Amino acid sequence: MHAACRCSLFVVPESPESMRLAAERVLDRMALLNRRSRAFAATVAQRSGLQPAQVQLLFALYRASECRVAALAEQQLVDPSVASRQIASLEKAGLIARRSDPEDGRATLVSLTEAGLDRLRALRRLHVTAAADAVADWPLEHVDRLAADLEVLIGGIEHAHSNFAGLEPDNEQQEQHA
Repeated sequence: MHAACRCSLFVVPESPESMRLAAERVLDRMALLNRRSRAFAATVAQRSGLQPAQVQLLFALYRASECRVAALAEQQLVDPSVASRQIASLEKAGLIARRSDPEDGRATLVSLTEAGLDRLRALRRLHVTAAADAVADWPLEHVDRLAADLEVLIGGIEHAHSNFAGLEPDNEQQEQHA
């Protein structure tokens, strides 16, 4: 018995090539979704008087509750000096607070202020409203299935990333860089 996946209106038998093509379609759709999400996030950030990177930093601080500047920079994939500038700007706006790390006086901990939390909640409401609008005509079970499928996809991407991160470049790449 052959497993099958339903793609558009056709039933396609699973094979390495059909899975590669399906994965390519997923990658293309994810790239488009990422571009559109970033464009929307930039619009929301501008309307709130912030830069998109500052909004990302606020969300990261919300998830972390409180963290060191260096850890925040690493999580955001930016140089610590870039994170420090963003933090200084957000601190000046009263959205975040700094304090010395009691375990290491040389390090600084940052966290959201009440004003920062209020701003974040307003930003989150805008994002949730947009997501709800995008799926407004969908049956609830489709929305739930999408959320579950995205969780599985995220887990798969994290697994693939950890596998890929440990790989050595193949010979072709090594020759190109020699």
